[in-house]
Amino acid sequence: MMGQEAEGVSTIKRAASVGVVLIGDALLLLTAGWIRSSVYLKGRLCDGASVWCDGWGDPTPAEWLAEMNFRSAVAYTLSAAVALILLVVAAVAWRHRRKDIALVQVFPLLLVAAFVITWTPYTPV
Repeated sequence: MMGQEAEGVSTIKRAASVGVVLIGDALLLLTAGWIRSSVYLKGRLCDGASVWCDGWGDPTPAEWLAEMNFRSAVAYTLSAAVALILLVVAAVAWRHRRKDIALVQVFPLLLVAAFVITWTPYTPV
């Protein structure tokens, strides 16, 4: 019965639903990027290596390491959460015989994987 109902959906409605899913994916990725970029442990490092923006001077090596570890934990946790959400959407779509939506989820998953591979907690000067 589900297969017959899915076959009865027009091509325009299918394309629109895929578009809505892609917009949702883009909003999810943008939100995760905004959260990652706005989370700091004790301050923001201006040049990404040694100078604090708040004028307190150079951090100690322990402070710098703590900041980088915190940024890494936030970035990788957010990436895992986003990947999990994308996989759940793909699994639900696949179960409901919406293979088009499930296959569209591959692109955002590749973006998350590329981010995880290339991301560093600081900007080299």
